[in-house]
Amino acid sequence: MHHFFLTPESIQGKQVSFPPQVAHQIRHVLRLGAGDQVAVLDNSGMLFTVVLTGHVSNTQLTGQIVASHRVTSEPGIGVTLFFGLSNREKVEWILQKGTEIGVSKFYPFVSSRTRVSTPALSESRITRWKQIIKEAAEQSGRGKLPTFNPPEFLKECFVKAKHDHQMCLLAWENSPGDEIRLKELLQGFSGDAVALFVGPEGGFSEDEIVAAKENG
Repeated sequence: MHHFFLTPESIQGKQVSFPPQVAHQIRHVLRLGAGDQVAVLDNSGMLFTVVLTGHVSNTQLTGQIVASHRVTSEPGIGVTLFFGLSNREKVEWILQKGTEIGVSKFYPFVSSRTRVSTPALSESRITRWKQIIKEAAEQSGRGKLPTFNPPEFLKECFVKAKHDHQMCLLAWENSPGDEIRLKELLQGFSGDAVALFVGPEGGFSEDEIVAAKENG
């Protein structure tokens, strides 16, 4: 079934009202109509099987819930991906693929070697990136939408990561000693939130590595 994330307000009892944009996609792109089934999610982890009942108008579509169950595909450990802000195409690829493999939260950052020097983003850019996450979540069968947080400077992200996660990891090509595999790090891990920092094209500076270690 095709998956659609809707706001809780769109689900009233057993009745589902699809917003105009989704109704247009179902009717004109997917060519679905009355009697067809789709999967609806309210971002709480529940999935509702919905039978389409008809069009109220050219822009509105209704459906009836016939079954529901909790989605079991979400990872047991929430991974927050902190990544260096880059050009538009690369960020969109990161958001899409990260959503598909189970990232729970996205935190872009600005550092000394990112291609972007300011964390400021236009509302239209943020809206587009959230839409990419939503579409990737629907296509990959996610039970919840990953959250997208506006960019911040790297050192601010270090503080936030330490406060909100039980384990904070940073990928650094100059790390001394033997290679450490993520699977080995997570053996015996009893928490539910991991922060993973991945640098920009130019990597992390020595000062940034020092700041990361100071923040655990």
